[in-house]
Amino acid sequence: MKRLNLFSICSLFALTLMLFSANTVSAQTQDDGVLDKINKYVNGETKTDSYTNTRTNQKVSVSISDLSLLDRASYSSIHSAFKGSEDLAIDDIAFAPDFNKGFFYLSFALEDEETTKVVVLDVAGREVHSETIEDFEGVYESKINIPASEKGTYFLKVIQGFSLLNKKLIIE
Repeated sequence: MKRLNLFSICSLFALTLMLFSANTVSAQTQDDGVLDKINKYVNGETKTDSYTNTRTNQKVSVSISDLSLLDRASYSSIHSAFKGSEDLAIDDIAFAPDFNKGFFYLSFALEDEETTKVVVLDVAGREVHSETIEDFEGVYESKINIPASEKGTYFLKVIQGFSLLNKKLIIE
């Protein structure tokens, strides 16, 4: 019997979910929350902000999104930190260009005091930024070595204790 890899299994699962949700849309009049949950699981949520360089009128759109089902299957090493990890609650996450200095800045807030690791990877899995901070709590702000004019997709991984946050950063 042919052995399925993780990508194939996740793809089949996603297809099953989409077919299930498509067949139940007309019957699902009372509880659209189920479809919303399936859509969130498959596609994740996205927050998009637009920025304009006032000197050059250059426009940059930055999206911060959850990893989709396809992202989780394709980048399984990005999605997992260690067995038993939980979702990390982060407040006020922002990823924005500083046109004057020519780089992007990442900021977020964490309530718990623990050793925290912040990693930004490009789509090839290369580290663009990596930082470990002992006993961190509060507001994190750091320059990320991505030129403000560069477009692309990056992955953010924040690990604090046994909790993990994964986000996709899309610069357009």
